[in-house]
Amino acid sequence: MKVGVYLPQAGPGASAEQVARVAQCVEEQGYDSLWVYDHVVLRPDQGSDYPYSEDGRFLIPPDVAFLEPLTLLTYAAAVTKRVELGTAVLVAPMRAPVLHAKIMATLDHLAGGRLVLGAGVGWWKEEFEALSMPFDRRGARMNEYLQVLRDLWENEIGSFEGEFYNTKGWYSRPQPPRRVPILLGGNNPRQLRRAGRYADGYLANPAMLDTLDQDWGAVKAEAEANGRDPLQLTLGINRITVLSEDTIDESAQALGAMKSRGFDFAIANLHPAADAEAVLSEFAEKHLAELQSG
Repeated sequence: MKVGVYLPQAGPGASAEQVARVAQCVEEQGYDSLWVYDHVVLRPDQGSDYPYSEDGRFLIPPDVAFLEPLTLLTYAAAVTKRVELGTAVLVAPMRAPVLHAKIMATLDHLAGGRLVLGAGVGWWKEEFEALSMPFDRRGARMNEYLQVLRDLWENEIGSFEGEFYNTKGWYSRPQPPRRVPILLGGNNPRQLRRAGRYADGYLANPAMLDTLDQDWGAVKAEAEANGRDPLQLTLGINRITVLSEDTIDESAQALGAMKSRGFDFAIANLHPAADAEAVLSEFAEKHLAELQSG
């Protein structure tokens, strides 16, 4: 199983110096990937409920510095050479697809082909409104969004014509150096079918573990129904543990349980108050190779 780590992204720990230190330590210690997540603006009168907490509250205070994910990954790309660079997840429908196809292709071009796009349809209606993007029918737009990305990234010239987006006749260069893996998160039945139809894998979170077998089965069944090989899909999970000085062995057990359940990769958080380099080094020395083996 591959093991990834979230970059510092919010609060005082998300400084240029700390981001670089964490990124380089993750690479030097043999981890597989670096990850970010997505919001653009935050506000205290939240409005829509966050679907993955018991009280519906989003987990980040609204007044902290929160780094834009694709910019952050581009910075991390400049200080690393090997690790994959992923979003878990990017809220795709609140971002213009042609512009962000270009931004992500540029990132991947500069990184030498290391981008992994984890994407979701989003939940925060008010944030969509702040970005002047429609919230309604975002699932239908997401279907076209994914096709726009593949069209601009992989075809000689754009050829997609849809209800919402049209890239026919447009060049978008540079194209990514490799086929960018696309993973979809969320366990709405429509999103599960979308993952099987368009994506290269499925990205769960801890709140989804109780229904994982059913959900993963639905993704693979949809892939097979669309003439795709379900064995080629990858299964990942994010935020399964928080690494700190006091949780080294506990985190290893949590990640080991995910490996036993058949996940291909898992992403851990770093505690914001942890000595990141010490924690990453100790965890790698004691547990990383065993998790990655087999």
